[in-house]
Amino acid sequence: MGEPFSVTGCTPADYADIADIQEGLLAGGRDGNLAYLKWKYGANPYLDDRYTVLARSGGAGGGDLIGMVGVFGSCWEAGGQRFVLPCLTDTIVAPEYRNSSAFHDMVDTVLELLRRDGVPWLLDFGDQGTIPSMLVRGWRMVGPWAQSALTRPEGFRPPAAWEEVPPSSGANSGVLLRATPGADLDAMVAVARGVPQDGRVRVVRDRAYFTWRAANPLARYYYLVAGGEEPQGYLVAHRSGVDTDEGPTPTTIVECEARTDEVFADLVLAAHERLPGRRVVMGTRDVCRAGLDVLTSLGADIVQPTGRFTRDRPLPNLIIRDTGTAGVPAELAGLLEPEVWDFRGVTGRGWR
Repeated sequence: MGEPFSVTGCTPADYADIADIQEGLLAGGRDGNLAYLKWKYGANPYLDDRYTVLARSGGAGGGDLIGMVGVFGSCWEAGGQRFVLPCLTDTIVAPEYRNSSAFHDMVDTVLELLRRDGVPWLLDFGDQGTIPSMLVRGWRMVGPWAQSALTRPEGFRPPAAWEEVPPSSGANSGVLLRATPGADLDAMVAVARGVPQDGRVRVVRDRAYFTWRAANPLARYYYLVAGGEEPQGYLVAHRSGVDTDEGPTPTTIVECEARTDEVFADLVLAAHERLPGRRVVMGTRDVCRAGLDVLTSLGADIVQPTGRFTRDRPLPNLIIRDTGTAGVPAELAGLLEPEVWDFRGVTGRGWR
């Protein structure tokens, strides 16, 4: 029999303990980790920390923090309706408890809370090493999906610091491309609002979401905008805020949106030429042909899923769990089918 533990809820009073146990994952130091927790759960525009649960050593009342399953809110739209769906995140269990039931007990508690409140689905866009055991416990795979990966040569340096990249005209569209030091909210909202709905479920990309994401204290975001007074597109890339440009973490293009395929291709090309990092990755599930052609011309590998958990773990992914609640809205009834999802605004570190 393993060491006893108890599962509890989470309040801001627990954040100091969480900041310490999460250092191995977040690597932001206590102050940085605390700022991250306040951003991820306290400032999220859709959901607070009511579904985040903790595990503490000992029986009722608990002792030392030995695990966490975080839940943050994401907003989706389909059929003219918007829905908040919870996402699993920031999961961790202390080494001495990893052979216990702590992780699954915490997840089961989250599911009970969601079922009580009539929330039909729990999403996980992470890279859980426990996916096989989660599938046995009722989770279903929607992903993974393909990803491009461009590895730069040893010693690569971008031609200029991001804030010093001069504006240029796109080779395909002739549209002006400019790097911006922060999120150009007006341009991004205008372009995202103009994307026609095709009936699939897609993440809401509005001012509230863009503002919240940009405030992540442990992330560095890079923004490209196409067009002037009439914006024609934008691209957002991410790097870890606790890694150097030469460090091991990849630079992830978390979303790219454009009014034409030519502008899309120009944004992808400019980003891969100018972004820092030894490796640049981008989910390609919903990328247009012009964008794929650019990636191929740059020598990027288009990595396809293999169906093997260990090999597919670096790829963008979604697993989903039905909570068992009654009365699921019709717009959310078919989420187990990959075809109902539009993932253009959702790739890996875009959520972190």
